[in-house]
Amino acid sequence: MSGGYGGGNMNQSQPARTSGGQSMQTQTTTTKAAAPIGVKGYLDNVMANSKDNKFHATLSGKNLALTPLKFHEEKKLGGGKATTAVDMKGVDGKIYEIDFVTSGDQVTSAKIGKVNGKAP
Repeated sequence: MSGGYGGGNMNQSQPARTSGGQSMQTQTTTTKAAAPIGVKGYLDNVMANSKDNKFHATLSGKNLALTPLKFHEEKKLGGGKATTAVDMKGVDGKIYEIDFVTSGDQVTSAKIGKVNGKAP
């Protein structure tokens, strides 16, 4: 895939310059812009762009700042979708199990499944 949103290599060439009798040079820079892959890539991206480097979720109107602890095994749902549970520790000391749904390696939704091992 080349060019466009989220992918491929995008080549940028600098125009050749000449000054007097000097030789011409062309410089090419290649950058790769890829969308995050899977739940870990998604979380890495979200946390890197967060002011406090944490994943934020809302439970009963309360904002939770969370840090991943354990990634559970992915479960296939069919139709190219899967779910992955991630245990995350809140700044309140509680452990939250967040269920992420993916489609084609991209996170499509997330919800809090358990708080300290119990339904919220």
